[in-house]
Amino acid sequence: AAGIASGLAASTGADDAPVTLLPEISDIMRSFGDSDQPRMESVKLVEHILQQQLRGMFNEASLVAMRRKNSPCPTQADFEFLMRNHPVKIARMRKHLKDMKILKRFLSIRTGRPQDFMDDTEQQESEDELAIEVPELFDEERTRRLFRADRISQILTGQQYLEFNEARKTSFYCRHGEKIKNKFRRFLDLPPDLRIPTTTMNILAYFAHETIAVIVDYAILTRLNSENRVTEPYSRITSTGASPAMLHICPEVTQGRGMEVVRPISVQEIHEGMRRFRQMTSKKIGFYRSSCDADFRRSFLAI
Repeated sequence: AAGIASGLAASTGADDAPVTLLPEISDIMRSFGDSDQPRMESVKLVEHILQQQLRGMFNEASLVAMRRKNSPCPTQADFEFLMRNHPVKIARMRKHLKDMKILKRFLSIRTGRPQDFMDDTEQQESEDELAIEVPELFDEERTRRLFRADRISQILTGQQYLEFNEARKTSFYCRHGEKIKNKFRRFLDLPPDLRIPTTTMNILAYFAHETIAVIVDYAILTRLNSENRVTEPYSRITSTGASPAMLHICPEVTQGRGMEVVRPISVQEIHEGMRRFRQMTSKKIGFYRSSCDADFRRSFLAI
């Protein structure tokens, strides 16, 4: 009886404990160009930024939903309204949701049982609300990330490539099971009585992935113009076969990414990247720049 009581107390304490996504965030950071072993201090900082960003985006989209249809739960149209100034990002998210729908159909045929990580009815209702056509534009950020992943994969051994491939599969999507779905919802700390559709959870999971990717992008680009690095633009080891035509698309793969040890992203580089992002997105350009901008708290990395 004492053992059962202690087990129940331990399980209750585990449920009340704060949820952490450190292993998943570490793998996602590695998949976007960080070291094989990211620093724990940097991962914790990214987790803190991620939680703030996701909560802020959900609150902003909920306000839009309340004004538009008197419903507290946002849909894809509400998130796209927040992204209205960035048609490339809207097209990227739409392509992602379309690929998720194709993946659901493929897994249903392959396993012989229906997949419930995406509701076709909710997705159709969301698509009916999207009246704005987004033109097909060149997605420079996505091209940069794909090129970086290709350059990294060419210098890895067989076992390293398998680990890198598994890291690239890491996500918070509901198709990975109810465990990651409940863990992700507890991480967001949303009201328990609020019913959130599966499509909205998938969009939030997509924004989480994009937020980590942008943080890594800014940290790596910040390292490019730092002074404590060795520049070897014509080295065959560091360039890993990159042609001169592609160096302007992804110059960071030629800096410190080769057979030598890759230095993990530091906390200072993340802070500097966030400072540059806020300066470019929040402050007005001109002789007078006020740090007390009204939109200073509404700058989100993923949108």
